[in-house]
Amino acid sequence: MRKTAGFFLMACLVLSLAACGYKEGIVQSSPESYIKFTGNTLDAFATIDDGAPFPLWSTGDNGKPVIYRLSPGKHRITVERNNNVVLDREVLIGNGMTKEINLR
Repeated sequence: MRKTAGFFLMACLVLSLAACGYKEGIVQSSPESYIKFTGNTLDAFATIDDGAPFPLWSTGDNGKPVIYRLSPGKHRITVERNNNVVLDREVLIGNGMTKEINLR
C-alpha cells in the first residue's frame, strides 16, 4: 500500500512538472495568403485592392511564376494589358492558401 501511494505521488509529480512548459515553445506566425498569376502575363500589370500596379511578366527561379504575399480575406484583383482591363475579379483567400489566377 505504501509503495502504491509513493508511486502515485511520484507519477503526479512527474506529470505536473512535464505540463509546466507545455505552451512555452508555441510560436504563431502572422496570417499570410498568396496569389500567383499564370498564363499570358506578357505586358500585363496587376493591381490588388487599388494599390500600385506591378508587372506580371517577371518570373522567379526556373521560369516559374512569382508568388505574391498578401493578407487573408477578400481582395479585388485587376489586371490590365495595353490599357485594357483583362481581369477584374474579387477573390476570397484563406490563411495559408495560394490562389492561382490564369490569364488568357
